[in-house]
Amino acid sequence: MLIKNSQKREEKDRINDMIKQYGTSAFMYTHYPHKRFWDVKNDDKDYKSVLKSSFKSSDNAKALLYLHIPYCQQLCYFCTCHMSITKNYNKVKEYMELLFREIDAFKKFVTDNNLSLSIKEVHLGGGSPTFIERTEFDILCDKLSGIVDLNELDEFAIEIDPRRVDSEQLKYYRTKGINRLSFGIQDFDIDVQKAINRVQPPELIENLLTPEIRGMFTNGINFDIICGLPHQTVETICMTAEECVKLSPERICLNFLHYSPTFAPHQKLMKDGKDDRPDELPDFSERKILFQSAQEVLETGGYMRTGYDHFAKLNDRVAAAMDDKKMHWNSLGVTPGEYTNIIGFGISSESTIHNHYFQNYYDMPDYVTSIKEEKFPIYRVYEQSEDDLIRKDVIQKLRNYFEVNIKEAESFNNISFNEYFQREIGDLRTLEKDGIIEFTANTIRLTEFGRQFTNIACRVFDKYYTGELLKKDLGQRAV
Repeated sequence: MLIKNSQKREEKDRINDMIKQYGTSAFMYTHYPHKRFWDVKNDDKDYKSVLKSSFKSSDNAKALLYLHIPYCQQLCYFCTCHMSITKNYNKVKEYMELLFREIDAFKKFVTDNNLSLSIKEVHLGGGSPTFIERTEFDILCDKLSGIVDLNELDEFAIEIDPRRVDSEQLKYYRTKGINRLSFGIQDFDIDVQKAINRVQPPELIENLLTPEIRGMFTNGINFDIICGLPHQTVETICMTAEECVKLSPERICLNFLHYSPTFAPHQKLMKDGKDDRPDELPDFSERKILFQSAQEVLETGGYMRTGYDHFAKLNDRVAAAMDDKKMHWNSLGVTPGEYTNIIGFGISSESTIHNHYFQNYYDMPDYVTSIKEEKFPIYRVYEQSEDDLIRKDVIQKLRNYFEVNIKEAESFNNISFNEYFQREIGDLRTLEKDGIIEFTANTIRLTEFGRQFTNIACRVFDKYYTGELLKKDLGQRAV
C-alpha cells in the first residue's frame, strides 16, 4: 500500500528535522576516498607499475573493462556525465581513432610485459555508445578481441539511448557479443521528459523490448530512473515505477538527481528557483518521499532493494550476491562482485586496480596529446592506505547491506572495532538516538527510516570529511 498523505506529511517533517540536524552529504562513496583527494600526477608511471605488479599471474587477473564514449547528439538537462554534444559524426570518428590507439597501446604493454590479464566483463558507457556507427563499432570489437575473448565474456553491456536505436540495431549488438542492455529512462511522465529535454514515451521502450529482443540479451535489461526532476510528484513517480514493473527489466537503478550547476551549468535549464523562475525541482525531503513511493511500487512488483539506490528481480545475479554478501558497489553501479578490478579506457575513465585508483584526463586536448605521445592518459592517481581499505570496507557494507557485522569486520580487517573507531562511536550514538541506526555490541544496522540517510552514516567513517558529523552540507542538492 502506498504511503498515505498524512503519513507523507509526518515523514517529510521528520526528514526535514534530520536535514536540519545533519545536513546532506554530496558524497555517494563510489570511491573511498573521494576523487578530490587523489593526487594529480599527469604521468603514467604509477599505472604501468601497478599493472605489472597486479597482473603477474592468473591468480590476480580477473577484471572488468570500461570504455567511455563521451559524445551525445542531444543535451539532457539533468546530466552530470562527462559528455559533449555534437551532430558532427567526424568528431566521433576522430575520438574513436584515439580510443583504438589507447587499446592498442594497452595490448602492447600487456604482451611486452607477459602479463596475465583475464577480462570477464566489458561495459560501454558514455555519453551515448549508441552514437557509434557500425563501421567504427566493428573496428572497436576487433580491437577489443586483441585483449578480450568476446565469446567467453560473462557480461558484455552497453548503455542505450532508446531514441537512437531500433530493433535491427539491437540485433546487431547481439551479433557482436553484447548480452546486457542498460536503458536511460529517467522518467515516463511527458511533462518531466519535456522539462529535461528527453522525450521518450513508454511505448517506445515497449516496442523495442519485444520477446525476440528480450530472448537475445540473456544477461538482462537495466533501467536508470532519477528522483528529483522537474514536475515530479508522488503520482508521476509511481506511474513511472508501475511502467517499469510492466516492462520488467531485471535491474533498476533509482538514482537521486545530482544537482551541481557549478560543475554542469546546463542543469540551470531545469528551473531551479533562481533568477526569478519558479522552483520546479523537488527539494531534499520531497525527493526522499518520491524515492519511498517508487520503492513501494517496485517492491510490490517483485523487486528487492539491492543496496542504497538499486533494485533487482529475485532471480537476478545481483540479488543472489546481495544474499551471499558478495555484492560490490562501484562507478558502474552494483555488481555481483566477481570482478572488483576495473580497467578504464577513454577520456575521463576510471580504473580500480587492487588498492589503487587511476583516472584518465577530463580535457580532450590533454587526452589527445597523451595518446599521440604514446602514453597512457593518466591524470590522477591514488594509493589506498591500510586505513583507507578498512574504512572503505565498513562504508561498502553500510551502503550495500545497510548493516555492519562488527565481529566480521574485526576478523576481516584484523582490528578491535571499538578501539579502532573510538572517535566515531560518539557519532554513532547520536545517529542511534535520532533513529537512523540501531547500534549494538555486534551490529550497526540502518533502520528503515535511516536507510534514507545511508550516506550520512557512511560519513561517520570518512576521515577525509572536514567537518563534524553535525556540520551541514546544504550547498548542493545532492544525496
